Amino acid sequence: MPFPYEYNPIADKQKLVDEYVGKTISDLPTPSLIINKTKYTSNCQHMINNAKSLGVKLRVHVKTHKTYEGTELQLGQFTDRIVVSTMMEAWNIVKSDKINDIHYSLPVVRSSIPQYADFANHVEKFSLMLDDKDQVDALVAYRQKHKDVKPWSVFVKVDQGTHRAGLEVGDSELASLIAKLLDPEVKQHVQLYGFYCHAGNSYGVNSESSARDMLIDEIKQANNAAKLARKIDPDVKLILSVGATPTAHASESLTQDELIKKLDGDEIFGELELHAGNYPCCDLQQLATQCVQAKDISLTVLAEVVSTYPNRQDHTPGEQLINAGVLSLARESSAFEGFGHVVKPSGYGDWFVGKISQEHGVLYPQRDCKFFPYGTKLRIIPQHSCIAAANFPYYFIVGEDDETVVDVWVPFRAW
Repeated sequence: MPFPYEYNPIADKQKLVDEYVGKTISDLPTPSLIINKTKYTSNCQHMINNAKSLGVKLRVHVKTHKTYEGTELQLGQFTDRIVVSTMMEAWNIVKSDKINDIHYSLPVVRSSIPQYADFANHVEKFSLMLDDKDQVDALVAYRQKHKDVKPWSVFVKVDQGTHRAGLEVGDSELASLIAKLLDPEVKQHVQLYGFYCHAGNSYGVNSESSARDMLIDEIKQANNAAKLARKIDPDVKLILSVGATPTAHASESLTQDELIKKLDGDEIFGELELHAGNYPCCDLQQLATQCVQAKDISLTVLAEVVSTYPNRQDHTPGEQLINAGVLSLARESSAFEGFGHVVKPSGYGDWFVGKISQEHGVLYPQRDCKFFPYGTKLRIIPQHSCIAAANFPYYFIVGEDDETVVDVWVPFRAW
């Protein structure tokens, strides 16, 4: 049975490498997506060091870049665990011999269950996300009908109050779901692997200490859920997966001793792991949390000045049009104004993308600004690198000089 990913086109990496490696930013088409490999690699190692320092495992999320090469740098020599947001990512990135444990982060989609079953045969450990008893019933029914399917492995999503996906600790639905998963009749088909917390609201913090508090809360919530499971089955082995890029960054300021104290006397009822995905690239949203610095941002969008409008709307010296809009920069926001900030070339003052349409954006001046010449290629930091990157069919990878193309990465986009 064919699956949707088999019909998705993927750019020819070798042709792109032959055409562009060795060229500089000035030779590239616009709009394009640029990743500085030196910064990207440094960010990956920094997160590995955080996990080592805290004495926990690391599960890397690959949804920001969706590439084989980017995943290998995230894994380093430290971990073999990843999170994917699409099966397109899973089918292609599983080809790495460094990966033994893949988690699919969207709660179970009924129509995708046959695909999950097939994919589970291609990796040592494949886990799904649950937050609803109907999902359990669907998995059990499928395996009862298809005897050759491996037992399902699942994380339960714990809602930290963001009310996106998951169930809150203290909610009777969570207790009921845990009890169902640990029922002997269900356990032979669906096995509880652990609990998963994601502090999506940490993107709104403005200090590392605030992000650190949210990390501690993530750990407490996952641990409280695990405690419920241990009351039913004292021998159940669990993974407590916690993190978002801001909270994972903040883990550098948390020691093992401090963590134990924060748990109010509780032990940790499972193996603790951090998960995060945006951190190799970063963006304005991450910069706004004050958990990273501008020098850490490895991803920029390359756009070109196409029109100039002197003194428009009382802006001094005016506004300029670029060929990057919603599909290149995304329509996201943060404490930083606009939809992206121009960081190169320097010498023209502080410009930001103040208005966007599908394929173009309008630059607004902030201070000490003068116009960029027509045709100038600009490097822009987007608000949210994950969404910006998802719209590009390939990425230009530049070296330490931040100008010369050393590789081209092809993402596994779509579903």
